[in-house]
Amino acid sequence: MVNYKKYLDIEIFEGEISKHQYPWHFHDCYTFVIVEKGSIFYELKDENIFVGEAEALIIEPFKVHRNIINQHTVYKAFFLPQEYFEGSEINKTGTQKVMDIHIVDKIAHLINNIKLNYTKDELKEIISGINELINQPQGAPIDKTTESMNSLPNLNSDLSIKELAQEAHLSKFHFQRKFKKKYGLTIGQLKQQEKTIKAKTLLENGTLSTNAAYELGFFDQSHFIKYFKKMWATTPKNFM
Repeated sequence: MVNYKKYLDIEIFEGEISKHQYPWHFHDCYTFVIVEKGSIFYELKDENIFVGEAEALIIEPFKVHRNIINQHTVYKAFFLPQEYFEGSEINKTGTQKVMDIHIVDKIAHLINNIKLNYTKDELKEIISGINELINQPQGAPIDKTTESMNSLPNLNSDLSIKELAQEAHLSKFHFQRKFKKKYGLTIGQLKQQEKTIKAKTLLENGTLSTNAAYELGFFDQSHFIKYFKKMWATTPKNFM
């Protein structure tokens, strides 16, 4: 089961899962994942990262990836808007795995403080402390990936793939192949992600699950629940 909480503009998913495969996706914010028990396998566009017990992973915005859980795993995922890292060294180091248990514990302690009733300025101070820990010159090894931040195009989701290909003056086949090669996910996967993100926003704003499914054009309620759970590892009902 995965539980969802939100503090100001910071989202937190706390999960205990035995088996789950997330689809290819990205986030427009920084993602901090801490594995408390078990492991999570992350597949990125150009590399694979295994995050074990008492390890953490930081994923930069717009980094396309998917994550797979194949054993009983307890983890926490924090989604932090980019503005909290403006002027920070983390923008220079990008996606990275943190293996030093002492640093992971300190990061977890600082992030757990987000659950208190802090103001946005106070939250920025907490996250500044996290940055210092991650980028301190001494300490145990930290694996860092060097690929620069990805960006994704704004597509008109109302257009079909054939229509998008025509706008790009390419055949449908070559358009899909070039898009997947450049961005790491297919147009269909991107459209599906956009739907689940919109669904999350609708539910947060009090829209009933059945109404959200209808508004987003899902075939029926069961299909909506299936796709929502695949992306967020929880049902719309539990999310609400």
